[in-house]
Amino acid sequence: MSKNDAVLLASRTLAVLFMVWALAEVSYLPALAYSLKHYLNIESASAYTEHMRHYELMQVGFLVTRIVGFSLFSTLLFKCGPDIQQLLLPVDEP
Repeated sequence: MSKNDAVLLASRTLAVLFMVWALAEVSYLPALAYSLKHYLNIESASAYTEHMRHYELMQVGFLVTRIVGFSLFSTLLFKCGPDIQQLLLPVDEP
């Protein structure tokens, strides 16, 4: 196995790992969306309700950000361009 093949294998293995992480994060989305919907539908203007609305909104926002980030990074790693090859196996330049 050449060095380029090893880098390609490592890059694609990491890509699969990040995609699995993204899919695992997707599994949390329905519960958080349901909880957010619950707090958005409450008419009460209490401090607790407002706090929970913002808390649930932040949780959903960061979850979606993680899903998108993991997916984009997975795509980048799967393509294994020259930048990724340099990252995984730096070549000493004289």
